[in-house]
Amino acid sequence: MDIAVLGHWSYAFCVALYGILLVILMGYFRVTFRFAVWKFFFAISFYGLLILGLGFEWMADLFGVWGFDPARHLFQIKVPLFGWVTGHKVPIEEILWITAVIPLFYYLYLWTTLLFHDIVYVTDEKGAFYKREERWVGFLETTRITTRLKGKRGQENETVIKIRRPGFIARFLKRHLYDRPA
Repeated sequence: MDIAVLGHWSYAFCVALYGILLVILMGYFRVTFRFAVWKFFFAISFYGLLILGLGFEWMADLFGVWGFDPARHLFQIKVPLFGWVTGHKVPIEEILWITAVIPLFYYLYLWTTLLFHDIVYVTDEKGAFYKREERWVGFLETTRITTRLKGKRGQENETVIKIRRPGFIARFLKRHLYDRPA
């Protein structure tokens, strides 16, 4: 079954759903923007996966993987870097997908870490990032993103900047498995 309602905007519509999820997660984790570790991780991931992604797109075009109806794409461009030399092209939506999905993976990693761990950003006196720590909390408990000054240990020295309450599955499990009277 093929859905042709959106015509050449169909692929772009699918990629836009990744973009919407990315924007939602960026808004949810906006408190982490001030830490340099995020910038470093994002830059390494972006450049590494961009090269790999573009390389795979180029290989897919070399092997004729793109058998889609050309009317389904907005337009095609040469694969950056590789295609500039060989002339191979891919739909623009593929390039947009690569650039949207890379930061999305970071936010999904951050979200899954926050399911089980508190994340503690340690800063110096000026507020500059020093290191990141994780503290096991478990799936059934509330987790937090906090900051604390370098050299000061203990939860009493932490400032909470984001709280993640347990989801409905965790609340159900806690209520039915652990809160039963003996």
